[in-house]
Amino acid sequence: SDRQRLCARTAFHIPTSMASTAVFVEAFYEALEHVGVSKNLCDYDEAHGVVLMNVGKGLDGVTRVVPVASLAAQYRACPSDAVRAELLAVAIEAFGKGAADVPSGLEACGCSLLPQLWTAQKIASMQMSLGDVDRLPYCGLHGESISIQQGSGSELGVVLVYDFSPPAASGGVALPVETPVLQRDLGRWGVDFTEALRRAVENLRSRTKSGPPLEKRWEHHASGCGESAWGDRFDAARAALLPALVAKRRRPDGQPEPGGHVAAFATPSCVLATTSKNALGLCFMGDTLYTKILPGASASASQSSSPSTRGQVLSVTPYRLLKMKDPAASNGQARHPLNQKAGEGFVWRWMPYCPSGPPLHSPGEFSVPIDASEVEAILNAAEAGQPVPVFRSDKSKPDKPSFAAKKEAANSLFKAGEYLKAIAAYDAALNVSPPPPD
Repeated sequence: SDRQRLCARTAFHIPTSMASTAVFVEAFYEALEHVGVSKNLCDYDEAHGVVLMNVGKGLDGVTRVVPVASLAAQYRACPSDAVRAELLAVAIEAFGKGAADVPSGLEACGCSLLPQLWTAQKIASMQMSLGDVDRLPYCGLHGESISIQQGSGSELGVVLVYDFSPPAASGGVALPVETPVLQRDLGRWGVDFTEALRRAVENLRSRTKSGPPLEKRWEHHASGCGESAWGDRFDAARAALLPALVAKRRRPDGQPEPGGHVAAFATPSCVLATTSKNALGLCFMGDTLYTKILPGASASASQSSSPSTRGQVLSVTPYRLLKMKDPAASNGQARHPLNQKAGEGFVWRWMPYCPSGPPLHSPGEFSVPIDASEVEAILNAAEAGQPVPVFRSDKSKPDKPSFAAKKEAANSLFKAGEYLKAIAAYDAALNVSPPPPD
């Protein structure tokens, strides 16, 4: 086959011990020449770990974004030269030959057009890499406009991807590719971002229904905290954009779950969910986030040895699930696809979780621990039958925004119609001492 011939051609070009991503990039360029793609069509953005390939012209042109940094890490983790060559051949099939390209027609995408959660930092990085070539459309968790500038307060955004997931190669190498849908793709399809997003959300809903049944969608710890069980890189997108999946979660032991729903979109394939008055469930959530997932990803990023977690952490922020009045119900407009119905006249909303915080100020809620000492304190108190401590520090955000910055953020939310978030932001601003007068 073409892939086997390419493996044979490229196997001897790549050193077993790869010194840097740049070395992999050169090997990738050399392999591209074998399929007729010139190095002159590629632009290596070392700062963001991607190669941009601009193939074709005008509406027929395609911008391929190759994540060479993560590919290089995956290459270094391969157990043999044969598997390394197979990985490179699969990458060339996807990016050199264009097998992972976003289809030229919307209908051709089929059920592979899906919404995905990206960090604001990743969105900003992609925009910088694209420059003037193209633009990455995105929005907030509820369809709102968000700022991706550092320090803006935005953490997660929603993008569209074409999910290219071919069967594993003969050597067992699997390389699923989530190709971002760019503005040029939308223009080619003749639809705007919202309409394409509507199609993508329905695809995600259909994929969810065809997956595990309700009782097998969550794996539960003894504490009552559930972990998403899909494991297909779209767990976080499901939970965030189809919140009823979190609202319908039930403990298999039949124990009651007091309080409201709290979830953390830890990685694309891992969501943790519990309730605000389950001290041990929140403790397990914090322990998993801060002492397992976050340190594991940091070690992976520094060692570049485990591509499974490298750069995959989405958020360690717990979010509270709320209902709010549906803005579309009063003005007669069509509901945005990310405003999911939560009852007659209501839609679901996520907002950062703070125990007994705004807008509900519900008493008796517990905190999510953010380090081993807080985890230990909670477990010791529970074991001794003592009141469980509630921690209100936030060591994950060392740079505390000023009063003016928080007030301005609240004003922006109010103007955008995000009233619950605005109330929470105003409350947060009031907890910050205003600067002294001149």
